[in-house]
Amino acid sequence: MDGWLKGLIAVTCLAVIGGIGYFILADRNDRQKAVNVDRQQVDAAYCRERLSQIRSGKLSADDIPVVDNCVLNSLLKQSDVIDAFQAGSQRRG
Repeated sequence: MDGWLKGLIAVTCLAVIGGIGYFILADRNDRQKAVNVDRQQVDAAYCRERLSQIRSGKLSADDIPVVDNCVLNSLLKQSDVIDAFQAGSQRRG
């Protein structure tokens, strides 16, 4: 009778350890996803700010690579970029 009880305790310990490990990994994944979402929101805000500067006619040397990267990462629409460059060109003369 003692043999099966020791086996039951061993299986229970393994189940508890496995459950704790699962929840630790799930929490880690949730935190990583939250960090990625925060980073994407910051990047999107930066892209919108650069686009508004372009729209107002304030151009810099690295506008095209930065805006291309924003479009490739789906943070800006290509049509919005074209409109901003056209508006910026009209403001500059």
